[in-house]
Amino acid sequence: MRSLVMSDLETETEWSHLLGRGMAGKLKNQALEPVVSDMVTWGSWLKAYPGTSVMDMKRTTENYSSDFYRDLERFVFGFEVGGKFSHVTMAQLVETPVHSFVIQNQHLVTAFDHDGMVVRIFEATVDQRPLDFVPVDAGHMQDVQSQSLWRISSGEAIKGPLVGSRLEQRVGIMSFRSAWMNFHPQSRELEF
Repeated sequence: MRSLVMSDLETETEWSHLLGRGMAGKLKNQALEPVVSDMVTWGSWLKAYPGTSVMDMKRTTENYSSDFYRDLERFVFGFEVGGKFSHVTMAQLVETPVHSFVIQNQHLVTAFDHDGMVVRIFEATVDQRPLDFVPVDAGHMQDVQSQSLWRISSGEAIKGPLVGSRLEQRVGIMSFRSAWMNFHPQSRELEF
């Protein structure tokens, strides 16, 4: 099924990253608070944060690179809205890198950065005003309503009437499709 299991040193609890809760050990069934994070290529990270320091740790695998995603149908980007799970296939994201949609009255946008091989999901509202987005180029999208230009990497408007506004990024996770569906069998696949 290929799904990460982590263990903490203090309690030796085993944690599922796809469920965000303890699977075995002292904290079994305890939930972790989700944190927004990105899995991104080193080149894209260094471009955005050139002063970054790196901790050099022994690698356990040499397989993780952008080539890891060469079979796009094997991967999905999954997320939760209002207690229900949804996912988008990596193939759909490559074909349609920016997609606006509504789930349970929440306006959202997925944005795929091909250079960084990273997907982000944002709340597509500014001052309670829903926005619809279209792709502009590899690193930018534009909202239809104000025609402002936004960075895919940060969700920040950099040009136009909404300059300086920032979309709130939500928690999402890239996963093997088989693992995601095993943990979230009721997950709905979004179609663009």
